[in-house]
Amino acid sequence: MTLVKPYRYLLTVSALLLLGGCGGLLGSSGKRDTLFRFGIAEQNNATVAERPAAGRPLTLARIRFAPEIEGDRILTARGSSVLYVKDARWVAPAPDLFAQAMTRQFDQRASNIRMVSWRGGGAGAVALQLNLDRFEARYAPESDKQSPPTILISGDATLTALTDRQMKASHRFLEEEPARQNSKAEIAAAFDRATARFTAAVVDWTSQTLTD
Repeated sequence: MTLVKPYRYLLTVSALLLLGGCGGLLGSSGKRDTLFRFGIAEQNNATVAERPAAGRPLTLARIRFAPEIEGDRILTARGSSVLYVKDARWVAPAPDLFAQAMTRQFDQRASNIRMVSWRGGGAGAVALQLNLDRFEARYAPESDKQSPPTILISGDATLTALTDRQMKASHRFLEEEPARQNSKAEIAAAFDRATARFTAAVVDWTSQTLTD
């Protein structure tokens, strides 16, 4: 697997599953980019949690990613050095894919929560803000070129009442998932697994916090 150095900006990272596609490469290698996505795969028979019409209203604020991981590039790290995977990108900006994964997890896991817009929350509405500072494939400093990386996702979740902007609760989350091989497809699959566990943990914490 080939890596490229970030230029003026550290662009982006996230979690994924092989999709296929095309595009240009920063630095223009002339090769077609492989596109990946991450999150919960769409399934026609997926179980959706039954929820009461009067579930606790919750709005998902725009998810914030650190600058180096908020785009469509796939970040890797080894010690203090960072590189982007060459000829590979997310199919969309990582925060957008992550928001879709969060919404699907709420639909499937949180029957006591009703997702609403910022303006449609009403009394008792709460906002969930996610700030991610790590979304990367991390290699051990002494590992050889064949050793697969471990996916690292970490960030903070905060629940805030919309009526008075008072913070109700906050929690830090971290997930690690080893890739099975040092290949683009396997790294993408590991991002996907890590994202599924991370988003499930956030949804379960949110549901429990708003129930207490």
